[in-house]
Amino acid sequence: MNTEDFQQGYDIATYVTNLRNYRSLVKRLMEKVQVNAKDIAALRDAVGGFAQPVRATMMTEDWCGDSACNVPVLAQLFEGAGIEFRVFRGSEKEDLKSMYENDGDDHIPVVSLWDGNGKELGRWIEAPQAVQEQKDTWKAAHPQFEKLYQRQKEGDKDAAKEFGTLYRTFLEEMAGWYQDGLWNETVREIIQLPGSKSATPMQ
Repeated sequence: MNTEDFQQGYDIATYVTNLRNYRSLVKRLMEKVQVNAKDIAALRDAVGGFAQPVRATMMTEDWCGDSACNVPVLAQLFEGAGIEFRVFRGSEKEDLKSMYENDGDDHIPVVSLWDGNGKELGRWIEAPQAVQEQKDTWKAAHPQFEKLYQRQKEGDKDAAKEFGTLYRTFLEEMAGWYQDGLWNETVREIIQLPGSKSATPMQ
């Protein structure tokens, strides 16, 4: 990820202003999120030994509920740690999307940290493990969710309408999980990213 490519992404203010889905939810969550100063310092320390400037990217799409819930905490975490952050829509950045998919990573959002030489330091996908477990439990309790999802994919307009209503309920509940403490899990997992791939800290 070179500087020219990085600058093609959206800064957070631009991205949120132009969100096509869930804009009001994202703005509401941005007002509620509060990242612990110790966590910000921990991320700053974690990236400090790598070639600077370390940058962060997220590849997603506007309809992604996991992105809607995590953009607020990531934006605050990265800003506090002095890490410039850009968001890319996969539909607009096919080369980045293809890179992830070629690695077998076909879920979104995908968050990457990059060192100053453009090497990927680490990659975080979709949601923290604790949230994934909550999602699996919720879907098991709502078996119609997956059925409606498949039917709307096949062009069933009634199913699409019903799925949209159910998904919004799911998204509001998921946002509640994050506000009740699981944003901390996103932060914890992001702090662990630097050095999880091939880049080597500077000596």
